[in-house]
Amino acid sequence: MAASQDTRTSIAAAFYLLVAGLAPAQTNVLTGGYGNSRTNANVHETVLSPATVKPGSFGKKFSVTVDGQIYAQPLYVQGVAIPGKGTHNVVYVATMHNTVYAFDADTAGVPLWNVNLGPSVPTSTYDSDWGTYQDIMPENGILSTPVIDGSTGTIYAVAATWEKSKYLYRLHALDFATGLEKFGAPTLIAASVAGAGDGSVRGAVAFIPDMHLQRPALLLTDGAVYVAFGSHADAAPYHGWIMAYSARNVQTQLAVFNASPNGAAGAIWQSGRGLTADDSGNIYAVTSNGTTDETSNYSDNVLRLDSGRLRVRDWFAPYNFQDLNDSDTDLGSCGAILIDGTNFLVTGGKQGVLYLLDRTSLGKGSVNDSGIVSRVDTGNFGVFNLALWNRPDGALVYSHIVNSPVTAYRITGGKISSAPVARSMNGFNVPYQGMTLSANGVNSGTGVLWVLAPASYPLPSHAVLHAYNADGLSEIWNSDMADGDAVGGYVKFVNPTAADGKVFVPSASNQLVVFGAVVSGPVSSMPLVTSISNVASYAQGGVAPGEMLAIQGVDLGPAEIAMNSVPAGGVMGVAMAGTQVLFNGIPGPVFYASSSIVTAIVPYAVAGASDVKVKVIYNGKTSAETTLPLVEAAPGLFSADSSGSGPGAILNADYSLNGENNPASAGDIVVLYGTGGGRVKGSVGDGTITAAATSLVADTTVTVNGEPAEVLYAGNAGGIVAGVVQLNIRLPLTVSGTVPVVVTTAGASSQATVTVAVK
Repeated sequence: MAASQDTRTSIAAAFYLLVAGLAPAQTNVLTGGYGNSRTNANVHETVLSPATVKPGSFGKKFSVTVDGQIYAQPLYVQGVAIPGKGTHNVVYVATMHNTVYAFDADTAGVPLWNVNLGPSVPTSTYDSDWGTYQDIMPENGILSTPVIDGSTGTIYAVAATWEKSKYLYRLHALDFATGLEKFGAPTLIAASVAGAGDGSVRGAVAFIPDMHLQRPALLLTDGAVYVAFGSHADAAPYHGWIMAYSARNVQTQLAVFNASPNGAAGAIWQSGRGLTADDSGNIYAVTSNGTTDETSNYSDNVLRLDSGRLRVRDWFAPYNFQDLNDSDTDLGSCGAILIDGTNFLVTGGKQGVLYLLDRTSLGKGSVNDSGIVSRVDTGNFGVFNLALWNRPDGALVYSHIVNSPVTAYRITGGKISSAPVARSMNGFNVPYQGMTLSANGVNSGTGVLWVLAPASYPLPSHAVLHAYNADGLSEIWNSDMADGDAVGGYVKFVNPTAADGKVFVPSASNQLVVFGAVVSGPVSSMPLVTSISNVASYAQGGVAPGEMLAIQGVDLGPAEIAMNSVPAGGVMGVAMAGTQVLFNGIPGPVFYASSSIVTAIVPYAVAGASDVKVKVIYNGKTSAETTLPLVEAAPGLFSADSSGSGPGAILNADYSLNGENNPASAGDIVVLYGTGGGRVKGSVGDGTITAAATSLVADTTVTVNGEPAEVLYAGNAGGIVAGVVQLNIRLPLTVSGTVPVVVTTAGASSQATVTVAVK
């Protein structure tokens, strides 16, 4: 289908807004736990590995000072354009003094921006069931991990404030490039539900800010931001609360849930882990000790809620839930992890039991633990944090309990191994560690388990960052090995963030400490390529002519990000900021260059070869060759957030972005974008900004939820650099919902994780 010049211009403009320069974003960390499945795992890490994390070559790179303690997990976004300050990889830090900071993640220095969200709460004013409140001192501000909407460039955060001797909570929505409020923010958090429970007045239970802590990380799903609350040290009256707000207008409260409207307690705190969400619109929360009758009060339960009205759809409670309530051995100390690609959910609690549950059938009760698929008693108190590495040979679940080593359990055949498959040599007194796994996909030998632990107990203590080989849990490095690697004060429960070869570590010493590769002795600075993948799907393997690739490694380009826009001359250059990429000796167009990532396009001239030898040159120094097979096509579809999964970078017929809140109708024409389609008909120069439709040589088909779609056009996208593929398709009349869309070209298929919304 040939498009008019106006149409091509509209599509090109919309596309560039969608993908913001096609900077690879697979390591963006937009929410606590690395995603709504809350696995605490970044499986797109190609630099950090047991081979690169070792004494002498890994250590502290720099630190930045902020105005308060950091209890929130740092968030990370690649390639953010900061007005007047260029494009940066940005780490976002939220403090207990209620300040949000944006720092350059590679060079630190002064903040790119920072904004204070109001006076923090002196925690000396809090009550406690155990005397003076000491869990958090001296202030409470932004306690939970914020969440970022990459599609709108918004960071949402909840701040606790103390104003005229009143406790208040507000939800803020900040532009992640400027820190300015947007979408009607801030909004005061308030709620009330019908009930006769603790603190009720005339048949209603109101949210009392004085009695609650906003501990769990924020959740963003289905166009809404979810905010959950527990108590401070069980001081009554309190309840477990969840409030949902529109992400596009935070003044609009969409739904409210109370875990014990006719009882007491049922806090949702989860040691700071966020609520969990699946792709079908379900939300999972794990509540703590309190009233349980499984009709209106759901303490010590795993709950499945719908995302629309937050109604309880299913639940699980252990048979001994009353004992857990009576002894303060909360089930709700950990939160839930989803094992993607399965129906399984993993959780644990203070009792020290790990549960494997079927999230589609939680059992709606507790008789004989009928909802349990598998369980293992770890033998001691208490599960507060987990990390999960989802692998074909069985998911590995990493845990720690009091006075024990770090342990790994394997899940295969719907069963948790009865004993750990790996243990660390050293143990820890308290089970309050932060925990993060980094790995290059599912590849054995690439995983590192990062554990942020106190050096001693009781607290306070200085923190130690430990790195373990994730396969056998042998310790390969820790921050106490060298004097210059000190972390500072320990903050319990907070996870370090591993991304793009660095580990960002929060501290109680008002600092963010950044670890990564360090060099002692002469500096060679030779470029090192660690992985090459399709920039849309992040699939690795064979490459096709015209495919846009993400090349990751070390010293590949400048410390300051350089990015090409649409060039005035109509041809994208083959060198940028000192970086070139050669494919069989032929320079390819370079779209984006930084020290850790380069985006380049395979020249069409490599067609006919059996393989492609890739080299990166930076400032005259050349990497070793990486040889990849040349294939006819290697299709990948762009997603709206550049992650390779979720809602696609798909335009409806009016060129608006398709999504659950803006679906197309069955039978409509929509526009998909991808790369790796291979050669096109006619002559197209490398790096050309195509002015006319040029169809793919190879046959191309598209399925939507498995149903064939009519392909009206498949070829280079007009107005966009050659190599970006545009597909105009007519949606099948037989599909509806948010469903997968897959492109197949020359027998090769795109990833099955990109979705289109159809009504």
